[in-house]
Amino acid sequence: MNYIKPLALTTIAAALAACGGDDSNDDQAYLRVLHASADAPNVDVALNGDVVLRDVSFQQGTGYLEIEDGLTTVEILVAGTETVAFSTEVDLMDNGYYSVIAINDVAELDLKVIDDTATYTDGDADVTVVHAATVADDVDIFVTAPGDDPDTSADTPALDGVPFEANATLEAVAAGDYEVFIGGDESEELVYASGELNVAGDIALVAVNSIKGRSPVSLIAWSDSGATTVLDNSAELRVVHAVDDIDVDVFANGELFIDGFTYQSVNGYTVLDPGTVSVAIAADDQGLGNALANLSGDLTLERGESYTVIASGDSGAVTDAQLIVLTDTRAAEDASNGYVRLVHASSATAADPVDIFVYENGMTQPQSPTFADVEQGQDTGYVALSPATYTVDIAADDTTSPAISGLDSLPFAAGDVKTAIAIGDSSGLDALLLNDKRGSGVE
Repeated sequence: MNYIKPLALTTIAAALAACGGDDSNDDQAYLRVLHASADAPNVDVALNGDVVLRDVSFQQGTGYLEIEDGLTTVEILVAGTETVAFSTEVDLMDNGYYSVIAINDVAELDLKVIDDTATYTDGDADVTVVHAATVADDVDIFVTAPGDDPDTSADTPALDGVPFEANATLEAVAAGDYEVFIGGDESEELVYASGELNVAGDIALVAVNSIKGRSPVSLIAWSDSGATTVLDNSAELRVVHAVDDIDVDVFANGELFIDGFTYQSVNGYTVLDPGTVSVAIAADDQGLGNALANLSGDLTLERGESYTVIASGDSGAVTDAQLIVLTDTRAAEDASNGYVRLVHASSATAADPVDIFVYENGMTQPQSPTFADVEQGQDTGYVALSPATYTVDIAADDTTSPAISGLDSLPFAAGDVKTAIAIGDSSGLDALLLNDKRGSGVE
């Protein structure tokens, strides 16, 4: 199982287990907690007024932990504060098993409580699916053998039309390897594939929002031992031509990938299988055998990730050109902000390094650069911006005059995710503005 991100809460889980009292099972219940609210901050969890889990981040979860039974107040607090974001009461029965999930956007945070007692104690392997992805309407869930993609127009889903905040259970699932697919109930498009997923006992699969990769959703596989994020079993690759000024061919794994690629062109995201991709760039019509070593190499594409590869340089010194490889974000981490990433891909010696000033229109340029001494091949990472129109001044090191025109009225709306790339050589600089945000939602 090629999981991306195991998330354990071992130290704080021990603290919660300590709330259980003595070693007997009398008057005990079992409870696990999962943070599934994508835009909520880290949280603390309190039971009956006592904080038992601290600094829990999105997609983190515990295994079942022993606590006292009876009427229990569960509170979600903003981490490190006494601010209660949500509170509910749960009646925990003796020897009962319960899942508590922080769900929905932070503005409408809720706690979903699932009584797992019957499924946990029946001796079978049961798979419970929870729809906690706010970006998705009703979804269909298909379960197949690994690699056996379902025909959504003909095959019957294992779970049909699961609405947001609902849960449904597939009972008595035979132990083995499976693949889980998610599609919109109103369409025939599959938007998520888990890859090979092993079922050896009871497990919950919680669908949540994802800001990575081609899919707007991912799964959290939640078992006795904790929670593991399972990103979509695909990768994306986007290519930018910033070698001024030459036409090139781009090869991937020895095959022609982009033919006659012209300067300043962008080849949009292509969905690929995760794994190693050998990329080689040659002058147009010169063939793979004449690919430039400095514009060739192996890229490791992780599942659920998106990448931008920029060929950066100058045709007058093409052997000094370089590949810049970036890992992209495909949705805003906080939907109330816009995001921008600035990349230095210019080969101009007078612009290496550069200072970058970012400020709202109507304001004066700040005295100090927002980003100082940015060299060719470097980027700023994604920067959160309040929705507004901005000026981005890219200036030679220790100067303030913009070296690139056209960046003085850049609108950023809530939810925008963009990349701005400085390109060009000593004869002149330019900029490319790319939209990194994928289409939103599942219908």
